[in-house]
Amino acid sequence: MMKPGEMQSRLDAISVDNGVPYGRVHELFDAEKKHGLQITRFQGYLSLSDAFKSFFLETAETFNSYIVPQIRSPLSEYHAMFFPRLFYAWQSLCGFERLALHGYPLQAYAGLRNIFDSVQALSAAAQGFVDSYAIEGVVPGQPFDPAQMKKLRRKAEKEVSLLMSGSKSGLTQATIDELALWDSLFDFEVHGGRLSLANAQGFMRGTERLPIFPQFRERDFAMFMNRYCEIAWMTHRLVPLVQPPAIPLDRQWKEKWQVIDESFGVVATSLTKENGKAIGAAIVEYVNAKFPFAADSVFPLK
Repeated sequence: MMKPGEMQSRLDAISVDNGVPYGRVHELFDAEKKHGLQITRFQGYLSLSDAFKSFFLETAETFNSYIVPQIRSPLSEYHAMFFPRLFYAWQSLCGFERLALHGYPLQAYAGLRNIFDSVQALSAAAQGFVDSYAIEGVVPGQPFDPAQMKKLRRKAEKEVSLLMSGSKSGLTQATIDELALWDSLFDFEVHGGRLSLANAQGFMRGTERLPIFPQFRERDFAMFMNRYCEIAWMTHRLVPLVQPPAIPLDRQWKEKWQVIDESFGVVATSLTKENGKAIGAAIVEYVNAKFPFAADSVFPLK
């Protein structure tokens, strides 16, 4: 059997390009760096994204240092289920943003769909539209059954979708239609990478070389950037729920939350007011109606 050292030596030997070990990979890294430099033109987006991430980090630190020491009695069992999903959403947003910055915005865009599904379910559960256990496909006290779990989870997902953005949502029909289109575009990329494949049309026609290295395309990055801001806004709306009813955070924390919340609203509104895209107004209606949380919101809701 080949030893690890021998395997690495063989790989090193076949990967030299013009005398540079793994030289072709360095070309890829250089292309990723160049793509990242193009993003610096979007200063407003970068400032908002970094403020959102910074505030979340501050909140997590404050929760550990200020809230936890003051907890005197057990919190709701749903609180422990809420936190991991919220952290997962934030970490995923950070990860997909890094992917987009380095040259893979449509792959990152596809990943946002899963975060949306998760935060939408969290909001529905926080408002009592659906049970938190149902989201996981779990029936407390019943034995583990993978098939039954999958069935229950899918049922809950459909119900959440209908109540939050579908026919039972109470949203205007225009917003329901826009959100359906918004969702279908995610499907286009998630299932088959069809938006990404559109970038290879020149190659398919025989007029261009196959695009291998990351190339900055403003349309592609804008798709990611807009959806990122929208889903980050939804995630931000959930952050105040880290506060137990008897342990609210201070005024300065709430003012910071409000500044970021209003900024996300400005970005969404500008899509309609400045660019004529109906999705901006639809997102504003959806977030305000279906993520109705504010800096004073606590968990569980009263």
